[in-house]
Amino acid sequence: MCSDGDDVNAVCPKCGGPSNEGLCDLCALESTELLSCPERIEITVCSVCGAKLIKGKWVPSQASVGELAYDAACSAICAHEGLSKPNLDVKLIKTGATRYMAMADLKGTFRSMPAEAGCRLEVRILSMACDRCSRRAGRYFESTIQVRASSREPTEREMEVSKKMALEMAEAGYKHGDQLSFVQDIKATQGGLDIVLGSTQLGRQISKVISERFGGRITETSKLVGQRDGRDLCRSTLLVRLPKFKLGDIIRFRAAVHEVAGFEGKRVYLTTLKGGHKTVITDDEVEDARILGNRNKARKATVVAGDERILEIMDPDTYKVVLAPRPHGLEVQPGQEVQIVRAGDEYIVLE
Repeated sequence: MCSDGDDVNAVCPKCGGPSNEGLCDLCALESTELLSCPERIEITVCSVCGAKLIKGKWVPSQASVGELAYDAACSAICAHEGLSKPNLDVKLIKTGATRYMAMADLKGTFRSMPAEAGCRLEVRILSMACDRCSRRAGRYFESTIQVRASSREPTEREMEVSKKMALEMAEAGYKHGDQLSFVQDIKATQGGLDIVLGSTQLGRQISKVISERFGGRITETSKLVGQRDGRDLCRSTLLVRLPKFKLGDIIRFRAAVHEVAGFEGKRVYLTTLKGGHKTVITDDEVEDARILGNRNKARKATVVAGDERILEIMDPDTYKVVLAPRPHGLEVQPGQEVQIVRAGDEYIVLE
């Protein structure tokens, strides 16, 4: 017996069987495409770095070609929105050097009825060099950073850190979509280091970071070298002139002994060894200062005796007892070791 709300006259227009509305569940299932996919898709992958071309833009990728083919196949397969609890299983088989076959099996529930469907999809791999790799292969560049120093050569550490920062910043820019963010070449030259880069913008960014790390000044020059894609092509040279002093240098400046504690553009941060007072000056102001040594080259010496102002220490080379000013607040006992910098006959004890 039907309840008052049931429509006893509703029939399926396809099979004539009972139906609440429109096609019955079985006919609806038979008439619905539960799983759809194109016969074939193509993906373009850089043959050098593995980047993937998506909507006209190269996107960096660490995935293998097989993984890219699998992801592309899954993205191209569509399940009917009326399917509940869908379970899609995709298997990928390599059928050639640049071809794969994706086989998809779908299970789920449609109008409370178990449902299954399947499809096959061919994936073709197109290989070509991306814009970045093409430019690198063609020795393309837009800027050169020249790392130099005033009245000295850059240290090995300054050059190694500059190299590392350049490579890391170029890779970070590439991962954010800049195809010109690459290092074309790094070479040691007479008097410093040259870093050749894919773009002037990257050169400016790296130059700024090097200057902030080691101090100094940046001078940029450029020249027109031709045209590309209807626009002028200029190449820039960015000279990063590192200061006369290095981090950790012990200097005599204005009758006091200071340690170079840091840089920020043209500003030099000093700390007096006697008293620990901090001073900020420009690199021009310290041009006449005398370098006594560097903390990185300090040596150990044994304290023999001392008072509040003077320490008697043993010279590590001659084993003679010599005198050195005691840094303010330095707690040390006879028999203990201290770090010293020697400048001629002068001995400087570091905190």
